[in-house]
Amino acid sequence: MKDVPSYRFEDGRPARHPWLVYVFAFNEGTKLADQLARMPTPEARGYDIMLGDDGSSDGSAPSSFIARFGLRGITRLERNLGLSPNIKAGMDWTLKQGYKGVVLMNGNGRDGVEGVPDFLKKLEEGYGYVQGSRFLSGGLHENTPGYRFWAIRLVHAPLFSLAAGKRFTDTTNGFRAFSTAALRAMGDGLFSPEFQKYEVEQYMAWKTVRLGLRSCEIPVARRYPADTKTQQFSKIRPGIGWWEMMKPLLMLLTRSYP
Repeated sequence: MKDVPSYRFEDGRPARHPWLVYVFAFNEGTKLADQLARMPTPEARGYDIMLGDDGSSDGSAPSSFIARFGLRGITRLERNLGLSPNIKAGMDWTLKQGYKGVVLMNGNGRDGVEGVPDFLKKLEEGYGYVQGSRFLSGGLHENTPGYRFWAIRLVHAPLFSLAAGKRFTDTTNGFRAFSTAALRAMGDGLFSPEFQKYEVEQYMAWKTVRLGLRSCEIPVARRYPADTKTQQFSKIRPGIGWWEMMKPLLMLLTRSYP
């Protein structure tokens, strides 16, 4: 069963490139605008940019961003549903276009946007899945909360690697890319109704590897705010949110997803 949430598409600049960067955001305040401002101007970049808004209520993703930042457009959920529904809406829209591949990133200002061309280079080389890693040589991580650092290094990355049958080092990092061929190969499994929280990104990565498509990691930068006491550094809620991050791993390990 294909489950795609209802979304509204706001059209912007015509498609000009074979590659798409999809930025997913919810109530990011000024961080989203700051991130988009750091990206090259439309004339200087070799990719289109889409914004996926997960029903923001703080005015942080206005329609005026289309003209201000030269966006291909915006997909909007009618209300806040979560990261997986937001991504499913974005991938549904992407697969209806003619792009050769898509780079996914969060709109919270932490990803080093200068790394986008490195993802596109790997997609051009024929990779189906490219994972950004702050832990590779040449990567950078700043102010990463200690518990998150060790949870990724000692728990999430090893378990995901075991499920996928290939070693990865930064499996919770949302800065990643997929070829359109990989997205199509996933079939309707990509749009499973089970994916309502943080599941779909992990499924997409795992499925591409299990399908035998080429995959790799590349070094990227990821910066958390220096003062995590006064700035929200994560929308993942302690306790239940951590379980929502870990549950997909157990499903992958037991081959419970299509």
